[in-house]
Amino acid sequence: MTNKQESTEKMSVAGVAFLSANSTITAGLPGFTTYFPVIQTTNTQIQAAQVQQEADKSGDTVNKKLVKGTLVAGAVDVSRRVVAFATNGNNSALLALVNYTETDLNRSSDSKLLASCQVIRDNANANLVALASYGVTPLLLTALQTSITNFSAAIPKGRLDTTDTGEVTQLLVTLFKTLSTNWDKIDTLVEMVRTSQPNFYKEYQAVRKVIVTGTSSLALKMQALDAQTGVGMANVTLTLVPANNTLKAAKSKSAVVKKTAKGGGSNIKSLPDGDYTVTATKPGFKDVTATVSVVNGESTVLEIKMEK
Repeated sequence: MTNKQESTEKMSVAGVAFLSANSTITAGLPGFTTYFPVIQTTNTQIQAAQVQQEADKSGDTVNKKLVKGTLVAGAVDVSRRVVAFATNGNNSALLALVNYTETDLNRSSDSKLLASCQVIRDNANANLVALASYGVTPLLLTALQTSITNFSAAIPKGRLDTTDTGEVTQLLVTLFKTLSTNWDKIDTLVEMVRTSQPNFYKEYQAVRKVIVTGTSSLALKMQALDAQTGVGMANVTLTLVPANNTLKAAKSKSAVVKKTAKGGGSNIKSLPDGDYTVTATKPGFKDVTATVSVVNGESTVLEIKMEK
């Protein structure tokens, strides 16, 4: 959530507690029983969305690294055994197919890593009987195939995270609009008891004050990361267009084009309110598209994970 959203959420929770404690006064306010439950429900929805948004989105990346580590270790183990077999048998063709070091595999792209490990496994399986004395067993190859399957399943998660984050951000914008509308209605009702309940009115005004801390002059902070390593990526082109624009608009004056710096970051100080489609591109990497909402006076953070 943005700084303003977090501060508004704190105010709303405190406001609900205050009004609940003064139910004898609020019971006489017409329409209060209509607006107050909406605020309570919205508070709960915001808190749930916050948990989802703040969930460690790097978790999928961490899981992918763990799965990759298991895959590389298993593939290197089988490769070494087959290399020994091929070397002893002067089988240069087989040696060329399976001779991978741990460094070779770690530096490979996701797709190349999968292909290389599959080649190692398939060639070991084709020579399984002869490799028995080298410690290559059906169980060992089954474990390697499982690792290949697991890594293949882990690859798309980075792209899904970007989409999920954008969806939650948009949901929060909608929820806070609902919150604001209903608090405004209750403000009007409380004005009715300004004279008859001065202490209540004064305390209510204090609770309703939204104090925003740690605000930033930046409208949008963007960070491009290598999905495989988590390291910031320089020279990623980021193109922003209003979300309701067509692709053709990306080439028009309505588009904002930025490039990430050495650490992978790129900031925009001022943007009109609204939803934007951000497209990240870099040669050798898959294009990534995300949607982000910009609210006046608030700083929004967008993290994009790039995959080869």
